[in-house]
Amino acid sequence: MARRVSNAEVRDFWEANPVAAAAIEAAPGSAGFFAAFDRLREAEECEPCAFSNLIHGYDRAAGLAVLDVGCGNGYVLERYARHGAWAAGIDLTEAALRLSRRRFELAGLRGEFRLTDGSRVPFADASFDIACAMGVLHHIEDPLPMLREMHRVLKPEGRLILMLYHRHSWKARVLIRLRRLLDPRFRGLSQQEALNRNDGAGCPLARVYSRAEATAVLAAAGFVEPRFTVNQLGWRQLLLVPPLARLLAPLLPSPDRSFLARRWGWALYVHARRGADHKG
Repeated sequence: MARRVSNAEVRDFWEANPVAAAAIEAAPGSAGFFAAFDRLREAEECEPCAFSNLIHGYDRAAGLAVLDVGCGNGYVLERYARHGAWAAGIDLTEAALRLSRRRFELAGLRGEFRLTDGSRVPFADASFDIACAMGVLHHIEDPLPMLREMHRVLKPEGRLILMLYHRHSWKARVLIRLRRLLDPRFRGLSQQEALNRNDGAGCPLARVYSRAEATAVLAAAGFVEPRFTVNQLGWRQLLLVPPLARLLAPLLPSPDRSFLARRWGWALYVHARRGADHKG
């Protein structure tokens, strides 16, 4: 039986390894750091500004209250705040909260940021119109307590937005299995151990979800009407050989507008609606 991963282990890893910080030369918290992070993140998305707005609806967020669970360095919340939303973020690491506060300070924006692992969200019932968790739930062993808290703090008919790693993706089904065969750093690892390394050596957990698995856990937390969007299938991953991918990419249509990306992309985006109060 696989060992269960505690929230404390997850916290310790991300406290020492803020997302993407190892790939950025600029000092964490500097304007250059945030600009570099934004470029890295948006390089994974098709028409990044339009796609991110499609997922989040920033341009319709004026006057709304938005909660970001696992806010990281504040990328998503900054965009909501720039469009007139009241933005609140929670994270289980002090490092993330420092970065989020600094991002908002540099942008001249106001936001509220609190420390918690998400098993208890420090806001009142029915406080938010939107609650999102982008790339967060797949890093914790049991997402149900966090989802139930997100349900509690959403207003009636409030919206939930998630990004999860996709079980039926090219990366999970093919690429990581090939790396276990061909990459000495991955040889001998189980599939789960190899998935964990997607976010760096030492990452304690990175789960993958199918649509059915996501639907089941959302229903258990009281969410209804889930809708799914799949994205993030770059030519470098598809073609396996980076030099070939760089050569061919300018000649090929955007993979993230293709059937391949919509079927086998790595990012599974979920929209759902708050249902009736969950009992039990």
